[in-house]
Amino acid sequence: MKTAQQIAQLKQISIVNYLREKGFNPVAKNGSEYLYHSPLRQDSTPSFSVNPTMNIFNDFGRDSDNGSIIDLAMKLEKISFPDACQILENMDYKNENLQILSLSCRQTSNCGGISYEVKENRDLKHPALIRYVESRKISFQTAFTFLREIHYTNSKGKFFGVGYQTDGGGYVVRSEIMKKPINLGKTDIKTFVVPNSKAVSVFEGIFDFLSAIEFYKSKPRCTAIILNSLSNLSKAMPLIEQAEKVYTYLDLDANHAGQNATQKLKDKGFNVNDQSSVYTGFKDFNEFLVAGTKPP
Repeated sequence: MKTAQQIAQLKQISIVNYLREKGFNPVAKNGSEYLYHSPLRQDSTPSFSVNPTMNIFNDFGRDSDNGSIIDLAMKLEKISFPDACQILENMDYKNENLQILSLSCRQTSNCGGISYEVKENRDLKHPALIRYVESRKISFQTAFTFLREIHYTNSKGKFFGVGYQTDGGGYVVRSEIMKKPINLGKTDIKTFVVPNSKAVSVFEGIFDFLSAIEFYKSKPRCTAIILNSLSNLSKAMPLIEQAEKVYTYLDLDANHAGQNATQKLKDKGFNVNDQSSVYTGFKDFNEFLVAGTKPP
């Protein structure tokens, strides 16, 4: 039986390229969608569409004929779900005419120093990425406001994920099957500036920042700093030094690294308000939010 992760990856195989391999080519284009004569039945006018961005199909002649590439393979080949997954898995992924957009960078922490090229930095709209952010209890509206859909390539292929550009010009990208975010370029902080703010809030990761927005049901009231790593705290100091108050939302790790960083800021004389008591008993703000804890 395929895991949810394996199924999610199979669903990223391009339907357009799959149909091409089967001998079906589009005959027209309607906006961003390709139109075909249906490969599932006889039709006199093109009535089968493929949205290459969302990677889904729809046969307008049959209400039940729509969905992912796995659904299409089941109907076209007249086979079961497991058999469809097996056929797609056995396809030649290295064929230039069969592209795969993977959700990961082979689960490495920094792409192993592999050179990369960001192909697209666009609005968040891919269904797999939307499902991912929603699985972490972040609404689409919040994710759409603060996150981007990043498509990039390296020597291993084409990949995409949800992410953002750091203050240093690099990117931080992650997805459902990544254990940790990956850095495209040198790691750096990310700031979301609130004009005329006299305070700053400090988070270790972007999902903790987004969790605070969801929890308090409010837009950021002060400038937010996403460290992306506690080792980047020094890069945030120019902003912290200018602030009248500092709110910290750092992780409650077993090694107390987040708490120690908060204490260091206090020891330097900053007016620090430690907010980690909100998610006591959890590793971080997002873990607390996912657990379903209700706001006060």
